[in-house]
Amino acid sequence: MKVLHYVDENRLAWGEAWIQLLQELGRQGVQNFVVCKSGGTLAGRLDEEGILHDTCDIPFAQLPFTALRLGRLIDDFSPDLIHTRLSSAARTGGYWGKKKNVPVVESVDKYPKAHYHKNADFLLPCSTSVEDYMCSLGFPREKMRVLHNPLDIKRYEFDYAKRAAMRAELGIAENQFVIIGAGRFVDWKGFDSLLEAYAAFLREDACMREASHLLLVGDGEEREKLLQLIDRLEIRENVLLPGFVSDIRPYLWASDLFVLPSKSPEPFGIILLEAMAAGLPCIATRAGGPLDMIEDGVSGWFVDCGNDVQLSDKIRELSANKNLRSTMAAAAAQRASSFDTSVIAATVVDIYRDMISKK
Repeated sequence: MKVLHYVDENRLAWGEAWIQLLQELGRQGVQNFVVCKSGGTLAGRLDEEGILHDTCDIPFAQLPFTALRLGRLIDDFSPDLIHTRLSSAARTGGYWGKKKNVPVVESVDKYPKAHYHKNADFLLPCSTSVEDYMCSLGFPREKMRVLHNPLDIKRYEFDYAKRAAMRAELGIAENQFVIIGAGRFVDWKGFDSLLEAYAAFLREDACMREASHLLLVGDGEEREKLLQLIDRLEIRENVLLPGFVSDIRPYLWASDLFVLPSKSPEPFGIILLEAMAAGLPCIATRAGGPLDMIEDGVSGWFVDCGNDVQLSDKIRELSANKNLRSTMAAAAAQRASSFDTSVIAATVVDIYRDMISKK
């Protein structure tokens, strides 16, 4: 089967995982052709991996009919199906799929406005939370199926040597307890809540000032506010901020507990899945995509959004119970395996076949 994948973007935060999915789809019999924006890094990565691709720049993003090049590329490739990602691609790809009489499947990775997806034949929300949201906009549940974001699980298998190397680089002793949070430094990600909870944890157990660190990996518009909060809480010596990193794995392996403290629902939360795959016990706020990943008390724990007391109490409990952390880490890694690229790709192929058979 021939599938044209359309993304109206030229660099993707989740690009590597998506490229791995495309490669697995190819191994499972899909002839892939990717159309993306020119410039950026995405086209170069596709070229490096030998994935057939071309570029299309839309003169006016809000006017899908101006993407004449996309129409010509559809004619040239003659796909059995168009698969879009991101809202702007859904709007444009949906228009041209309808015009060219090619079925369009659209991944929904956020909580978008309805008009972007009005021409979709089938929706693939990335979580149950996003599926419920799309239903609330009037999209029929029978014309969608939750398709979780994939991860190459083998790449995240625990590496003790890299754990030791990263701890040495960061100046962390092997016997110190390390909590990690990672992501964009924006308000709704809740890193201020994590800092407040960590400070409360240190106040309750003064010994942990010498025996623990909080590692915040990432960057963004809230960085200066977070630095000011760190100073106000008087925890500067305990908090490490290495900035944005291209490979999160060594930082995960160097840690003992992962926290996803989002104040608003994550559409999915790929960093949580990465932490689980890396063999970390995880705490997340009880909303959005994490509800599909964690079974509370079995493969991780939930706390209420913005509840710093709950979070601090859970950190304190886990800091004192290494056996519980180890048990939960194993359960988390096992749960993460169901999101492996090979598993998700097989589901995608089934969806493609079903859609093509209904043409």
